[in-house]
Amino acid sequence: MVRDLRVLAPPVWPVKVRRRKLPEGVQGDCSLVVPEGQAPHYSVRISADLPEEAQIYVLLHEWAHALSWGSESHRIRAHGAEWGIAMSRIWQALLED
Repeated sequence: MVRDLRVLAPPVWPVKVRRRKLPEGVQGDCSLVVPEGQAPHYSVRISADLPEEAQIYVLLHEWAHALSWGSESHRIRAHGAEWGIAMSRIWQALLED
């Protein structure tokens, strides 16, 4: 699924996806990481405790954050119109593929 997303809905910066044990109630998150002297990337974490199907939905949700933020993550509302448009683009790309 991640390979498909990288081709069909690539964000401005690369995305690193990890499944991890996350705090209670956290299904996933996305953040922009800017290492000193290196190119930025998005970090997507998905709760390893979720069933596989739920992990896929969380991945799509978090990928929409990366896609909607572009390089301006600090200026975009978490689930605003840009996020909704990004989520729609992802679903459309997956369905057409």
